[in-house]
Amino acid sequence: MQITGMLHGARLLQFVGFPASEVLGPDASEEEIKSLIDRHGQVFIKPVFKRGVGKKGKAGLLGRATDFKTALAEKERLYFAEHAVGHLKAKANGVTFEAGVPATHEVYFSITDSTRFRAPTMTLSHKGGMDIEEVDPKHVAMVPFDALPPSSMDPRG
Repeated sequence: MQITGMLHGARLLQFVGFPASEVLGPDASEEEIKSLIDRHGQVFIKPVFKRGVGKKGKAGLLGRATDFKTALAEKERLYFAEHAVGHLKAKANGVTFEAGVPATHEVYFSITDSTRFRAPTMTLSHKGGMDIEEVDPKHVAMVPFDALPPSSMDPRG
């Protein structure tokens, strides 16, 4: 399973009590979009792909709007955007609208299956974002963990 972006990621972050920006999905109404812009001053419009496919921001697949007209134009531009990274090609099916929130740091968090550790690994940094590979390694924490400790496999509970 791979979860990318804030459409589902925001719910996971809120589940553990971590603040996350407000996010509207592809089914957002015009009134919801207008309200989000009114409350936050700006929104980021991002295409929704069924899997993670590289650096969408560097590919120009990120919109920013401070008014409703611009938000709709970016929605139209990105709704069925295509993105290719190496041999992977993907076509978007919708967009998200993420509230623009002033922040001192952009936090990067990822859970991946690491070949280095041969285990699920959490990666965390407050210095990166989409370009985590370019962040100085001293600012990136990579922590392998056991997703299923032995006691959880005991059928007796």
